[in-house]
Amino acid sequence: MPVTIITGFLGSGKTTLLNEILKNNTDTNFLIIENEAGNINIDSEIVKDSSQNRIFELTSGCICCSLKTELGTLLNKIISSGTDYDYLLIEATGMADPGQVINMFSGISIQSYFRLDSVICMVDAESFINRVTEFNEAYKQIAQADIAIINKCDLISSDKMHQVEQKVASINPFAKVYKTVHGKLNGEQILNCELFKPVKIEKSIIDFTKLTMIQPDSKHSHKIETLSYNIPGYFDMRKISVWLESFLLKYSSSILRIKGILCLDGMKHKLILQSVGNDYHITQGSKWSGEDNRESRIVFIGTDLGKHEIDKDLQTLLKQ
Repeated sequence: MPVTIITGFLGSGKTTLLNEILKNNTDTNFLIIENEAGNINIDSEIVKDSSQNRIFELTSGCICCSLKTELGTLLNKIISSGTDYDYLLIEATGMADPGQVINMFSGISIQSYFRLDSVICMVDAESFINRVTEFNEAYKQIAQADIAIINKCDLISSDKMHQVEQKVASINPFAKVYKTVHGKLNGEQILNCELFKPVKIEKSIIDFTKLTMIQPDSKHSHKIETLSYNIPGYFDMRKISVWLESFLLKYSSSILRIKGILCLDGMKHKLILQSVGNDYHITQGSKWSGEDNRESRIVFIGTDLGKHEIDKDLQTLLKQ
């Protein structure tokens, strides 16, 4: 069952988007997991349910703080019940860091039942720049998304819209960006995008690194850095695995996203590296062709990442 996670800061329009999805996909039977930080789930009353859709409510806490209890138990119940639905939508609370939810769907066992399709972040055009400066959760939500939907575009000037678009792009250069009023999609495809397929990830990394100077100077006012590397040669699998574990432990509070195509010694295929927060996953990509330059391409997004240390470490991981 494909899974789309809808995130975004408080008041950005997540439930409005959810209703828009239901309205535009009446032939799809949805399972919906609604999450509310309090003990009463107000959002579930706002969702315009229909007979073929079913809503599960998670209350008494943020979804990213209750993975091993409420959400994990609920997913197990869905699996064991053999429920025949087409699509799972998860709406997280406005203060949720979606990283743990995303990583929950990256395990091998759960992938037998669920396929993470995309992570959508709703952006309140009017308040976003202030929110992303004040709240760590707001920029984590953007950094970990595949699709950013800038909502309430009718409430701001064209100059401010340009600032919002620039800010979103500086935090997450990989995200597809759409602009909406009242969450109306106007035909944009945000379901069944398969953005977590290795071939899609591989293309996004190649497209981005083609447009980016190697190791750019990218200091922003919100302290988020985007470090991009094209590294000729072959990595040693054991060395880079040990280094990644150590790196993610050291920068657990500041790393937001890693995407990479790894060229490893003795491997005929490209390996796709993905990290959301401090967990990483490696999947097999396409085969190296005779025309390919055998080089790794890695992009780091985070705060205070220690650029010079990363520069030095990556070179030591190459097979000598």
